[in-house]
Amino acid sequence: MNTSITINEERLKNTFIELVGVPCPSCDEKQEAELLVKKLKELGMEPQVDRAGEQCGGTTGNVWGFLKGNVPGALRLFFEAHMDSVAPTTGTHVMEKDGVLYSDGTTTLGGDDKSGVAAVLEAMQCIIENDLPHGDIQVCFTIGEETGSYGVRYMDKTMIQADAGYCMDCGGHPGAIFNASPKAINLKLTVKGKSAHAGLEPEKGINAIMLTADALHALPAYGRIDAETTLSVDMIDGGLASNIVPEACEIVIDMRCPDETKLERLKNETVEIFRNAVEAKGGTVEVAVKEVAPGVNLDTDHATVKLAATAAEKSGFPVSMGFTGGCSDANFLCGMGLPTVLLATGMDKIHTTEECLALEDLNNAARWVLGIVREAAGERLS
Repeated sequence: MNTSITINEERLKNTFIELVGVPCPSCDEKQEAELLVKKLKELGMEPQVDRAGEQCGGTTGNVWGFLKGNVPGALRLFFEAHMDSVAPTTGTHVMEKDGVLYSDGTTTLGGDDKSGVAAVLEAMQCIIENDLPHGDIQVCFTIGEETGSYGVRYMDKTMIQADAGYCMDCGGHPGAIFNASPKAINLKLTVKGKSAHAGLEPEKGINAIMLTADALHALPAYGRIDAETTLSVDMIDGGLASNIVPEACEIVIDMRCPDETKLERLKNETVEIFRNAVEAKGGTVEVAVKEVAPGVNLDTDHATVKLAATAAEKSGFPVSMGFTGGCSDANFLCGMGLPTVLLATGMDKIHTTEECLALEDLNNAARWVLGIVREAAGERLS
């Protein structure tokens, strides 16, 4: 085996710059999808666009590519990254300074998540042009991750033909593996009072906003509840006009915990606190619960985790494993039955116009993908 095979750093940088130069707001990634289909065709990776976009009003679906393995019985791999970027993302003009990529300050850079997309593309090109041993490989570039992971929500899970999944979509240096993340729910509480004229007869009304305030004040804690549990009051909407005692007030609470039993208990306790506070002053509460994302909890000795860790170690990257409070496409892939971990690609200061990406991290992200493929095919990288 030729252990000297590595990625083409200049090509990788140019691919990244090309990708972020294309407008790609969430659920309007058609131009990006067309570019990726073209690139996958050039690689001979049998590109396919699914129908996920039809379910969320998108302009395209997820872009898939498939590379048939040449090592019988090797672990089948799935690499995923999302196409969309947060606003402002009208096409990024990239600037480079001291080995770090930035936007010109008018848009986000788009390293979230073109760092993952570019790393996967470069690794695939390196595998193909060097005819490296590999098992079956699927790649999938998804839509609408930033606004609700719509690409994976509406993905046809029967298309997934893999044993281990890797979501290339996290900050930190390559070598950082996130093998656990919480189940997330949105608890929507609609507090009902009674309307009345705010100036003529306010005493005949029951102010739903004030009832909500009383109930929120009664919460024993919010923000970080413990090391793995969070509760955040994120949205509030109430009142019709400045001269009407508000009849209704709606709030949405984001709750997250990897322990589903604990999460259920927190939800029930929160609802009970609201009911007690609101009903004590003549109001009522309507409750609706929406699952935002299933949880991820893969043991450190799980084959999917160990494969990523071994490839990182042999590539010379410091390895860490741990929990992240954020949710990603990996949560949904795990929920579909594909064990998937979240891998760091170097993106930094994401969701701001100060976003940046060190070229060393981008290069190492591609090396990591390449290392995972080679390790899964049974090669010894060191």
